[in-house]
Amino acid sequence: MSAEIFNQWGPALLVAAVFVISLAESLAVVGLLVPGVALLLPLTLAAVASEVSLPLWLMAGTFGAFLGDGLSFWLGQRAGPRIHHWRFFQKHPQWLHDGERFFQRYGIWSIIVGRFIGPLRPVVPLVAGALYMQGRAFWLANAISAPAWAVAYLAGMYWLGEEFLQTFSTSGLLITLGGATLIAFVVAAVIRWHQGRS
Repeated sequence: MSAEIFNQWGPALLVAAVFVISLAESLAVVGLLVPGVALLLPLTLAAVASEVSLPLWLMAGTFGAFLGDGLSFWLGQRAGPRIHHWRFFQKHPQWLHDGERFFQRYGIWSIIVGRFIGPLRPVVPLVAGALYMQGRAFWLANAISAPAWAVAYLAGMYWLGEEFLQTFSTSGLLITLGGATLIAFVVAAVIRWHQGRS
């Protein structure tokens, strides 16, 4: 019975999960704590095994990334310079400093390029909003970079999963999925432990 339920609802849950993780890793502060890309790999392998279509997978990831950056920008607009007083950035001021320097140097290009640079991804849109970037320019850059990110990351992982599935059995893919998930959580725990000590 549980297998039937998964066959019925599993693909929809996977699509919802890729949307949520894509959003979270682009969201201010949250994206610095969530090992998004590390979680997206096993999730994408599961999507391949569940026969979720690539266009649907990319669409969910694109909307999540677009909304995550958009919410970060909105938060920056609302907070303005007060982001410097956020407890997280008082504890880790270098991340905010790096985001500000990157945005001031590259302007609109920082939104597009920053999405592909892990620690800057959730910070640059926040900084852009706080420094009163023109909304039209931000949303244009966001609309360009979100699908580009989805293709670069999610499509590559999806094709890797397809190749793996053609070479090995579904059980081999599931073992790889479990191993990748375990590694993702171990890496996240080590990063948090290291950040707690610094």
